[in-house]
Amino acid sequence: MIAGRHRAGFSLVEMVAAVAIFSVSVVATLEVFTLCVRSTTASVNHSRAALLAQERLEETLAQEEVIPGAEQGDFGDAFPNATWTLDVAETETEGLYEARAVISWPERGKDKTFALTTFVAER
Repeated sequence: MIAGRHRAGFSLVEMVAAVAIFSVSVVATLEVFTLCVRSTTASVNHSRAALLAQERLEETLAQEEVIPGAEQGDFGDAFPNATWTLDVAETETEGLYEARAVISWPERGKDKTFALTTFVAER
């Protein structure tokens, strides 16, 4: 460097450091967005499963006569790849039945389930 003159600008090392810091922050931000999307999707699926299980149990409660047994099916386009099972079983108490709805669906390569149980009395 010549005496009395200062050079303006950044050195190569400073530029590399700045780009590295920027890259790390961008990757971290994208990871946070990905995590938020995954959490939101999981939350939506669990909420949907809870509502669908409740719907299956409400249909059982609305029937004139409680019939013990098991049923199963799917939801078509409303909740693709999801299935449901409904088991109605007698309990030790006469005239009281246990109804259990189980909703199953795949999520990120794993099978998820949500179960809801209630008791139904004969009318």
